[in-house]
Amino acid sequence: MRTTRRLLEAEARAAVAEPRPRDTDTAGRTRRPIAGRVPALLALVTSLSTVVAISTSCSSSDDDTREPHPRDADGSMDAAPEADREDVIDAGIADVVVVDSAPLPIECKEAPCAIALSTTTASSLAEGYCALLADGTVVCWGANAEGQLGSPETIGDSPVPVRVSGLSKVTTLDHTCAVDSDGSAFCWGRGPFLQSEASATTVETSPVRLPLPGPATKIASNASGVGCAILRDRSVACWGSNSAQQLGEDISTSASNNPPQTIGAAFGAKDIAVGTATFVIDDDGTLKSWGRAIGIGRSISFESDGWPTKVSLDHVSMIDTVEQEACAVAKGIGWCWGAKDTQATSSSLYVRVLPTAVDTPEPITRIATSRSVGVREDGVSHHHRRRWCATSVTGAVYCWGLNNAGQAGNGTKQFALEPVQVVGLPGPAAEVKIMPYSTCAILTNGKVYCWGSNFDGQLGAGLPKGSVLQPVEVKLP
Repeated sequence: MRTTRRLLEAEARAAVAEPRPRDTDTAGRTRRPIAGRVPALLALVTSLSTVVAISTSCSSSDDDTREPHPRDADGSMDAAPEADREDVIDAGIADVVVVDSAPLPIECKEAPCAIALSTTTASSLAEGYCALLADGTVVCWGANAEGQLGSPETIGDSPVPVRVSGLSKVTTLDHTCAVDSDGSAFCWGRGPFLQSEASATTVETSPVRLPLPGPATKIASNASGVGCAILRDRSVACWGSNSAQQLGEDISTSASNNPPQTIGAAFGAKDIAVGTATFVIDDDGTLKSWGRAIGIGRSISFESDGWPTKVSLDHVSMIDTVEQEACAVAKGIGWCWGAKDTQATSSSLYVRVLPTAVDTPEPITRIATSRSVGVREDGVSHHHRRRWCATSVTGAVYCWGLNNAGQAGNGTKQFALEPVQVVGLPGPAAEVKIMPYSTCAILTNGKVYCWGSNFDGQLGAGLPKGSVLQPVEVKLP
């Protein structure tokens, strides 16, 4: 029995079992050792090299036109019995052929053409996406309660993309932040945007230019008040909250509104991502991390570590992270880690703390993860667990995990115990991005397709609220 199926069987069973309270976040805790609580468990996790199994699945269309709340769970989940962890067999990765894991190139043949895709960020469950177009402008669609669309003229959510005001010559995009060809960094929506001396986060309905210490090449931020940028001189600067030591060890963890701080040990990075931990990738594929223990991807002696240190993965080509969840691609293989899988004792908080390999049906180029969501339905609290999607070297898209709104893309609403291939895409995909209840992919021709819940208009196709089980094309302006 392969690892992925057993882990997801446990999650599926937990999802239909007795309700459990919301997981607690460690963001407000003080710095104290965890080694005394879980040394044996971390040692066990360190020794594991399990692989996740996948199978593809065909699908059928669905004409459901009702208006489900995105948190409506489908009761038809696979109810396979929970796996005994000691019976998990290591499928091994010795036979995997190491391949070039660069994403498939996007070739624009007609306008409009998207060349990059990202999710928006918000303090709530609201969902939305943004795309960088070939003409250097940015468009966003979906929820807008916190200015995520970057368009002051747009009131409320938008089921079709709207242009983010005032942006041009944009070269890179990360959530609701962008960098232009001059090296200027702009952000909108809710985040740590250096606009207030009283608060680390503000809400901006149109893009604001960040006062960084120099021109930037990449920018990243999270919803908890931390932002980071790679500057043109290859230095890394971070700002905002230091509760997880993501601004370094020399600043108080109680400081919540810090100006940009240089992270010396991260110098030379080419890419960056920010969740409860911060990650940078060097030119040689070295992945370094610092921040909160759950999410950092390596064993540490305290609840947080402010010194960038190597994660035990080589030749890493990309990293995706949201809150405590993270996934990376190295030599065509996906690796994921993060928060616990099921409700358990406090020591089990660290059972997924180190990277676990994902056994895909073919090598992958990109991978995306979502966070778990605490929901309350009919007076009962429970969790919708994290989910994942990946693009392969052939441009296929595979998804697994939560599928209550058809977000796995296989034409059903059944929990995807094993990764299933998305059906209905008219061409190969270069990138996939996900949120808990929806999925979007950018194809190699620059078209964007989305599927899953459209409760916030996050599918971008101008459709009414409801579940869409197969990809629909986003109406790029």
